[in-house]
Amino acid sequence: MKSKEEFKIFVKSHPELISYVKSNDMTWQKFYELYSLYDEDDNAWSPYLKNKINIVEEKSHFTSKLKDIPGVGDMYRMVKNIKPEVLQQNINSIQKFLGFISDLVGESGTDNNRQRNIYTPRPTHRMFED
Repeated sequence: MKSKEEFKIFVKSHPELISYVKSNDMTWQKFYELYSLYDEDDNAWSPYLKNKINIVEEKSHFTSKLKDIPGVGDMYRMVKNIKPEVLQQNINSIQKFLGFISDLVGESGTDNNRQRNIYTPRPTHRMFED
């Protein structure tokens, strides 16, 4: 018969078993009995441990299907190959460029505002042009 400590180590190596206990599908007692009877035999644990494998397979299947859609595959490859450091450098360069442009437009923009006679609302306490 296996010890409780060995069972605890087994559970720590397979944390997906916790979800069965939390959802009341199984109890720790039943899992322990299964462990003491079959040890770590894959056939005995396959109904409980296969979900993790299926989730990984479904995720990879979904990702491969996305790649087959025209345009989405290109976007996926482009996003997958982005390096965070390079992206940050590009963002900084764009911010500097936009700052430079706003400085140029801001200086000449004050002259344009005077020429266009931009409407400014009249204060509410003034009825007529006093």
